[in-house]
Amino acid sequence: MAVSVAGLALAGCSGSDDEPGVGGPGDGSAISPQPVGVANAGTAQAPLRIGVVVSLTSDPGQGQDWLDGAEGARVAEYRLDQGGGAVDLEVLDDQGTANGAITAVEQLVESGVAGIVLATSGDHVQGALESSAASETAVLLPYYRGPGELPANAFRTAPTQGDVDAALLAALGEQGLDKPFVLTADGLSADGVGSADALAYRGNNVEKLARRITVARANGRIDSVVIAAAAATQAEIVSALRGRLEDLPIVLTPEAQTPTFAATLDTSAGTIASRFASAGVDASDATTMTSSAAADAVAAYFAALRLAAGDDEVTDLFGDGAFVDAAGEADIASHDAVIAVAAAAAAAGSLEPADVLGSLDGLTVSAGDGLAGPDLDFSDSDTLAGSAVVPLLATVQDPGVRPPVADGDARLFWFALDTGSS
Repeated sequence: MAVSVAGLALAGCSGSDDEPGVGGPGDGSAISPQPVGVANAGTAQAPLRIGVVVSLTSDPGQGQDWLDGAEGARVAEYRLDQGGGAVDLEVLDDQGTANGAITAVEQLVESGVAGIVLATSGDHVQGALESSAASETAVLLPYYRGPGELPANAFRTAPTQGDVDAALLAALGEQGLDKPFVLTADGLSADGVGSADALAYRGNNVEKLARRITVARANGRIDSVVIAAAAATQAEIVSALRGRLEDLPIVLTPEAQTPTFAATLDTSAGTIASRFASAGVDASDATTMTSSAAADAVAAYFAALRLAAGDDEVTDLFGDGAFVDAAGEADIASHDAVIAVAAAAAAAGSLEPADVLGSLDGLTVSAGDGLAGPDLDFSDSDTLAGSAVVPLLATVQDPGVRPPVADGDARLFWFALDTGSS
């Protein structure tokens, strides 16, 4: 696929001097004009129909954390439309339940969509994946880190749990930490980081938990905390620790990168400023502040996001409101999953799901196809290279590449830790 160019530039933003990977104040860096529309011959003759499944509500750890980020799928649709194609997103809510996920996926398969982006997570999706394995429809998973092999026709475009654990371990190592207290909750885990102490938190007494960690730190048994949990649970635990251990290094699973974590922490603790670490890919707001090839691809995404937010005809995923009200949280993972389905349709020269699935198998999708994040290699069900998953650090400094959040909620921004600098 070719990429059509629109003349919208994103200026590079300055970061603080002590934050690796972010340009320093006054460094004069800037991002050159970026492509917005993604030309795709496979969508020119008839609409490319792509299913998107989200969880409007769910129990902790069952997908609701990723709801706002899934709006990135709308940015992908906008870019493909701007490139001269026609894309229709068919969006369903699985309610964060196993039956809801099975029903949603089966309904989309029956309707004949070219591919499905399952923009949720948690063990509630496993039945839907098994059900879809008998179909000829590709299912892409931009957020799911579930254990075990994926069924046929399912492709994880998210980091695997093993790659996340490795990056969390690297984040600890870069800070000279090797005795973490590992907290797990909501069906999430961080098994690959080791532990000096560990606890499966069940949400019953966060103050008792904070006291236990305080004593362990005072006795020298631990030097940090790793929290694997849903975003709101992470915020609850962090807030309890704030009053006791202001300097305790905290490492968080990727759920902390969702707006739920920052908003909940701001409400409960009154501030979100801290040096949190996490794991993910170097494809975020802060990436635009560098001069790398990755920055160019990410800048194209944000250029499109800003244009879509300024277009009164572009709505949110469910068509209930203007996209501008959702644009503050739309993420790259869901965008790239939609772009990958479009790339497979273009390679197949067909919009039929079986043809798209056949084309996707073995295909490598890259920035040249419109991706904003790292390459996706569909020769394996886990499409993202492990080397693309890196330690991330949080900052409250807004790079200014997206519209402000409508309700003024606090936000964290994440940038890649340069592990080669030490």
